[in-house]
Amino acid sequence: MTSTIPTIHLTAFTAISTHSDADRVDTGQALVAALHRYGFARVTGHGLAKDDVDQAFRCNQKLFDLPFADKMKAPHPPGPFPHRGYSGTDQSAAPPSADAVGNPSRKMSDLRESYEVGSEEDDQQQNIWLPEETLPGFRTDAMSLYEKLAGIGSVLLSAISVGLGLDEREHGALEQLASRRHSQLRFLHYPAVSRARLQSGVFERLPAHNDWGSLTMLFQDENGGLELRDPQTEEFIHAEPEEGTLVLNIGDMLGRFTNDYLRSAVHQVVVPSPDTATDERGIPARRSIAFFVGPVPSYTVATLPRFVSPENPGRYDPVRFDEYGAVVSKYHYQVGNI
Repeated sequence: MTSTIPTIHLTAFTAISTHSDADRVDTGQALVAALHRYGFARVTGHGLAKDDVDQAFRCNQKLFDLPFADKMKAPHPPGPFPHRGYSGTDQSAAPPSADAVGNPSRKMSDLRESYEVGSEEDDQQQNIWLPEETLPGFRTDAMSLYEKLAGIGSVLLSAISVGLGLDEREHGALEQLASRRHSQLRFLHYPAVSRARLQSGVFERLPAHNDWGSLTMLFQDENGGLELRDPQTEEFIHAEPEEGTLVLNIGDMLGRFTNDYLRSAVHQVVVPSPDTATDERGIPARRSIAFFVGPVPSYTVATLPRFVSPENPGRYDPVRFDEYGAVVSKYHYQVGNI
């Protein structure tokens, strides 16, 4: 399907001195319109320099090019918590969509590996680091990227607030959906796939799901693979990689906060058709970097009253973020696989 993902230029919020309040209102309203219609958007002018993006992907490649034994010097613990460190291929299940919680049937094999990083100030989950001599500079680079993306997350929420026309109290409630200490940075690697394995059809890269935080920012390499579901047509839109562009999607918490005025976006990473493999080498590896913005774990997320009316009754009861996440992430990591 031809891509129709809207692109929002965020420079009115990242280069404030050269833009007016009217520019920020226009940008905020355009962003909210895209997120209301789709639940996702492309974002440019976000403030992360090209050199920073390039360095992040170099870091990604060095990390996953390590021998498996070296990567396992920082293993993700059995179970979903703490969600930190390295997870190998076929060790994790995709987060189920909200209507799949409690019925997470899994028959396909996941072919991906990831490394999870949080704030060094997180009082709930501590980072699990590789020894410095195993990958020199990784910890420094990862934490620098984390801080920059956390800042962009705050800017995006400010733009959403302006676009929604929130008052000071409502804006304060929205800000609670983003905790700089409790967000999460994920490095992802989907290994190359041989043509023979493609033809077997017994694995997938990342099945369709919702994210259960507030919002997600994603950078992907030139090999792409990300698709987002149009909530009106229910067709998946292929998100072609674009240099300097991040893909923003709404998560469950912001969806609940706005009574689904901003939609929690269903998305997936697809395996290309075997017909796209021109020789036995199959398809190349895919790399991406995701940043998940969420509230303090103990925070109770409730729908903002302005989004509830007799014509549009509330869809959700208040829920503690950590309790909701415990249900959704129950099947992410199978005890004994790591």
